[in-house]
Amino acid sequence: MTADMSPQAVEARLRAASRLAGAWRPEARLETKLDMRGPAVAARLKEASDLLDVCRALSRRAK
Repeated sequence: MTADMSPQAVEARLRAASRLAGAWRPEARLETKLDMRGPAVAARLKEASDLLDVCRALSRRAK
């Protein structure tokens, strides 16, 4: 199998790969997985804080 290695063909393949990569680019990957709006971040922090409180309570009971 051979591939056209002309500059135009290589550029076309790179552009196609870039289009297919879309949201998988490292700079956009986190934003596609997490809602980074203020209320969503606050909700996740509250959940983490609540879970920490539960863990501490369970730890106190285990002693």
